[in-house]
Amino acid sequence: MSRRATLRHARKATAAAVVAVAAFGLTACQDNGDAGAASPAASSSSSDAGTGGSGTSDASTGGSDNAGSSKASSGSGGSGAKGSKGACATDQLDIGWYADVVGGAPDMSSEEQQTAAVRFKNTGDSTCTINGFPGVQLKDGFGKTWDLRRSAQKPSPATLKPGDHTHFTFQLLPTTDTGARKVVPTSVLVTPPNQKSHVELKWTYGGRILDQSGATRPGTFVNPVKGS
Repeated sequence: MSRRATLRHARKATAAAVVAVAAFGLTACQDNGDAGAASPAASSSSSDAGTGGSGTSDASTGGSDNAGSSKASSGSGGSGAKGSKGACATDQLDIGWYADVVGGAPDMSSEEQQTAAVRFKNTGDSTCTINGFPGVQLKDGFGKTWDLRRSAQKPSPATLKPGDHTHFTFQLLPTTDTGARKVVPTSVLVTPPNQKSHVELKWTYGGRILDQSGATRPGTFVNPVKGS
């Protein structure tokens, strides 16, 4: 082979090598491009994880519902429709025991159902309306409370001018059985209807009440405020 032919052959080989390298470089760039396309998918997964995080936030909101379930407990008992004159606020009511209306104090030495009564007196300067069931919690010496269930009686509104009063009653079932589950109350928490704040009345009648806090139809329950 002549020298000129050898040079031509070498140039062709070099040119072929350059094309091969260029083709390889193009293929690598395309692979990188595919990897980059996968990156947004990973970001989407992160976004999905963030959405899951917002689900946790919903659980916190549910806690506030629980907090909402938690509000039903402190005011559980103060529910009813507001009157046209405005609901009687806790701080404008004188709240106390009212044994006279039921013929005396409950007999806690009995095994029969007894009745206790609480009076609401309007000590404010304006007329107000009270309507519904008060919240009643029995509290023992250890701080444990029992929210009383409501009776099937239908509430009716009582309109109280300054100085007027009304009352409500609650039934209770004493026990003299020392082996029975019982509640020994030291005070009673009373929340007027439509109110959140309560007053605490000292339990002065002694005795023990049969613990039916988990019963569907307990013998201890609260009645609505007496209407006008």
